[in-house]
Amino acid sequence: MGDRANFGFRDSKENIVFLYGHWAGHRMLEQLADAVAAAEPRWQDESYATRIAISNLIKDEWASETGWGIYVNQLGDNEHKVPIIDWKNKTFTLMEEDLQTVVFSTSLEAFVAKYCSQLSMV
Repeated sequence: MGDRANFGFRDSKENIVFLYGHWAGHRMLEQLADAVAAAEPRWQDESYATRIAISNLIKDEWASETGWGIYVNQLGDNEHKVPIIDWKNKTFTLMEEDLQTVVFSTSLEAFVAKYCSQLSMV
């Protein structure tokens, strides 16, 4: 049992690092928007931006041996549509689980403005 979700972070070479969260589906877009907002000072540096976003999603659960996993170019278990952050193009895209079908896409700024739980973008 869980609420499995994956969060994708695309790099400039078109690889996608997926953060798998066993219990991450609840409020997943809000949590991702908060994490992307926290990474905003480093949006130009995909490695730092990805690390900051992942750190903000995992929060204080780094020492846990369960709950989170990391994949490259493949999904972990999944029960939701798949959000993908593209640092190079500064876009958020929500994909079907096949990773081919786009549900919708928008700029990072618009994504953060719409879904961030903070009162304003950082």
